[in-house]
Amino acid sequence: MFKSMLKSLIPVVIICIFFLIVSIFNNALRDEYPEAAKMTFGISEMLKASDTTEYTLDDTVVYRSDNTNAELFDDCYYALLINETDHQVLVSKNAHERMYPASMTKYMTAMVVCDKIESGEINLNNKVTLAKDYDLTYDGVAPADIFYGDSITVKDLLYGLLIESNNYYALILADYIAGSEEAFCALMNQKAKEIGATGTHYMNPHGLDHPEHYSTAYDIYLITKEAYKYDLIRQIDEFETYSYTYDSSEGYEISRDIEATNYFLNGNVEMPSNFDIHVWKTGTTDGAGHALSMYVTKNDKTYIVIAASGDSKQVLYDAMVELLCIIK
Repeated sequence: MFKSMLKSLIPVVIICIFFLIVSIFNNALRDEYPEAAKMTFGISEMLKASDTTEYTLDDTVVYRSDNTNAELFDDCYYALLINETDHQVLVSKNAHERMYPASMTKYMTAMVVCDKIESGEINLNNKVTLAKDYDLTYDGVAPADIFYGDSITVKDLLYGLLIESNNYYALILADYIAGSEEAFCALMNQKAKEIGATGTHYMNPHGLDHPEHYSTAYDIYLITKEAYKYDLIRQIDEFETYSYTYDSSEGYEISRDIEATNYFLNGNVEMPSNFDIHVWKTGTTDGAGHALSMYVTKNDKTYIVIAASGDSKQVLYDAMVELLCIIK
């Protein structure tokens, strides 16, 4: 009988020992990271993040429960405004909720291309000759104006990608860099992990909606901050318009004039005074609605602002103006 009772107690003892070890481990972590006790998403998620990026308590962190000024933006699915200089969250609405990133995806597309340029594997003057035609009309995208046999430089592909948000250029760059869209997306996903954007997964280089192609406003913040580190991306994002030519398969030049999709740059919407835009990316799909991310400065302070609204570009830019007007 005694042996039977002892056997029945063994599982209880093992469970007690397990929870004692977990408690000791968590207390040790809290001692090492005192700020972790304040995190609503828990220590385990902090550790997951540390698997892919170095965690420092000096970094701005938007906690999952942070709804700062969210009530001001009823028309936005997502809104995020961070004072990078002072490490202060000024607005946060659904910052960690999964979202379709639309063409804000092209931040990552551009960064992967720039990494290949910086490594010397390619350069801006390389000519890319299309080995096939591309068709995205089934996704509601206008027909392509560049075709099999046409030749265009990496520079013009990259400028068109960011300024005009050209979806076909994203596919051409993906094939040129990695040999296939799938292989290029693997590079994009690896880059996302490296910068700590663990809530992001890419299935294409252009951002058209796909159930497994997603991000979060907080990850877009991280990605925008990373994009600012690239001199070439900052240079491209200064252009309101851009003109270039490429060679047709028949040997004649085709000229194109493109305009920035950012309404603050192309003059469709007046931006609040004293702001300078350094990097930006728009995005529009049925799933994402209308979205915009920007890295801006005002009075020697840096801010990253992100908003997404499903209703219209007018609603989006009204929200963006309201977000920027919070900054004094």
